[in-house]
Amino acid sequence: MHAQTKWCSWVVAILMLGSASIPQAAPLRVSGTGAVISTVRQLAEIHQKEHPELELRFITPPMGSSGSIKALTTDQLDLALTGRPLKKEEADKGLVQTWIGRSPFAFVVQRDSALSAITLVQAADLYAGRQTTWPDGSKARIILRPLQDADTTLLQSLSPKMHEAVKSAHQRRQPGSAMADSDLDLVEMVEKVPGAMGSVAMTLIIAEKRPLKGLTLDGVEPTVAALEQNRYAPFKPLYFVTRQETMPQLAGLIAFLGTDTGRTRMHALGLSTTHPMP
Repeated sequence: MHAQTKWCSWVVAILMLGSASIPQAAPLRVSGTGAVISTVRQLAEIHQKEHPELELRFITPPMGSSGSIKALTTDQLDLALTGRPLKKEEADKGLVQTWIGRSPFAFVVQRDSALSAITLVQAADLYAGRQTTWPDGSKARIILRPLQDADTTLLQSLSPKMHEAVKSAHQRRQPGSAMADSDLDLVEMVEKVPGAMGSVAMTLIIAEKRPLKGLTLDGVEPTVAALEQNRYAPFKPLYFVTRQETMPQLAGLIAFLGTDTGRTRMHALGLSTTHPMP
């Protein structure tokens, strides 16, 4: 069975089995990757206009994917918004995940930068230190995420040369130099540091109206349309992760995201609802 069909069937089953009988509950505590917090908050607000019984309380600052998953297991959260699937050891603790969508993962620079495009070869040269300036001669400053971060893993997966280049960038990094510990840290650093470039999911830039822009990669713009047409490859996924007993309370919101209204709004916020090609 196709993943989209499984997803829809699961939602219908939950709605039939339990959601109709769920009483007014306490707000669900939510956190996760900073890349999608604003996006999910806006989507939830649209759904809540007709379904006020679902109330989400977003915990700030965002805990990140791994931090929010850990918080679920200790009952500090009810819903984690993650940019990666569950690991086996996490799923074995009774957590369940639902695939929601994906956003183009792009190299971003300040909106008024003269730079508008990059190739994967150029990106690898920048991270490896083989290129240190932009075409206008100004200094290029690459903003890194922690080596074990999911976004770093995603960046390294783009090509073997990119894998080695990112590894090299971390090895050459001077102790005490700036490191973006979260998605929000990264976009704020790119906004403030002259000549800076980093990589992040485009939904964050769009949902928060950040003064940044995504660079075309090998001639393709990082848009939802290009992602769905399989012309733009890098993407960051969005999963809802929670404990089994909390899932019925989210069934209505998940079902809403599968409606025409939900999909249209998700697209406008930089999220594709299509699954990646196998």
